[in-house]
Amino acid sequence: MNSFEIYNEMKDNVQAIYRSRLLTEVLLSLNESSRKLSQLREITGSTSQAIIPKLRKQEADHLIEMKEREYCLTPTGKVVASGVADSFAAVGTINNFKHFWTRHYLEGIPGPLLKEIGCLYEYEVLNDKGTKILNVYNNQLKMIKEAEHIYGISSVVTEGYADSISERVKEGKTV
Repeated sequence: MNSFEIYNEMKDNVQAIYRSRLLTEVLLSLNESSRKLSQLREITGSTSQAIIPKLRKQEADHLIEMKEREYCLTPTGKVVASGVADSFAAVGTINNFKHFWTRHYLEGIPGPLLKEIGCLYEYEVLNDKGTKILNVYNNQLKMIKEAEHIYGISSVVTEGYADSISERVKEGKTV
């Protein structure tokens, strides 16, 4: 079954999540941690009367449950909420760096890495406008050596990159 067929079969459920600002905010909030109703009201800016029906529906769908007076995601709810969060991060990354993505050959990036493109949402694109062609390269090496964790895509892999990244892995940094 292809994605379009799955969408047609599940569109009411999918649209219910994406069409409802409140439901989306609840799922994203619970994806971070469990919350009391008062916290959900504060986060969403909504009333209990607006939130509770959404929670009850998601409880009936086995996406949300209550434990010790707090709402949390069920294991299946975590899968759904993570997918929603990933979709927003992916769209945000593309929109934030539209000038970059539209001018580069994305087909060369392996599919599994493209699925993780949302991880780049908070980062920046480096451009070298000077005459020193190695400025970007040297800046990237410097950033790798100073970073607490490393996420990135590079169209060039050199011995310097490999050595810098290897060194950071040996130090226990997330790459």
